[in-house]
Amino acid sequence: MIPLLAVAAGLGIAGIDPGGALIAIGALAMGARERDVMAFGFVSVLGTALLGTVLSLTVGQRLLTVRWSALLPPDRLAALIELLIAAGLVWWAVVRLRRPAARPPRPKGRTRTSGAALLGLAVLWAAAAVLDPTFVGLVVVAGREDSVLTVGAAHLLWIVVSQAPLIALMVAIARGHEKRAVAWFQRAWERVRPVAFAIGTGALLLAGAVFALDSLWWFFTEQFLITIPE
Repeated sequence: MIPLLAVAAGLGIAGIDPGGALIAIGALAMGARERDVMAFGFVSVLGTALLGTVLSLTVGQRLLTVRWSALLPPDRLAALIELLIAAGLVWWAVVRLRRPAARPPRPKGRTRTSGAALLGLAVLWAAAAVLDPTFVGLVVVAGREDSVLTVGAAHLLWIVVSQAPLIALMVAIARGHEKRAVAWFQRAWERVRPVAFAIGTGALLLAGAVFALDSLWWFFTEQFLITIPE
């Protein structure tokens, strides 16, 4: 049990994500009730842990036996798809560079975010964990365990660590310090936003370059630089 929990903690650190906290802060700023934001946090955390536990106990080990290459399209089509993806990523990066200060429009009035909307968003947020490589890695590793409690504890630890900013905000709300916490998060985000923007744009350009290089390499050599295991 201890080795699995250590792996879960390590993967959680690698997958730390402020997204949940930013959603909660945005909801508070739009007038959501504290209890609704707390419900969002609990559903996100417990829902993700439950999803991971179920996946580990049902399909965790089967993921190791999937022949991923059989799921891929023919090489020529795959190369064309990669080229289109590269073009899309580079276009996205160019748009970001041309409008670095662009922000989503603010609502004209102070519209209260409903509890039902937050609960629905929490369910989607929990389900989106399947897109996180560290979550998928834990699903596979925890699939070797037979104990439901051990698997559940590992996934709960992973989500608590990876969503540490959201957990911290929930603690602040429970202690009645949500306004101070929101103000601190907003100040911190304003400081790191330019860096996050630069990193995000650079990542888009890098990913686009990798896809383009892999695609063009196939057209010249009929072999991909990035290979998929059988």
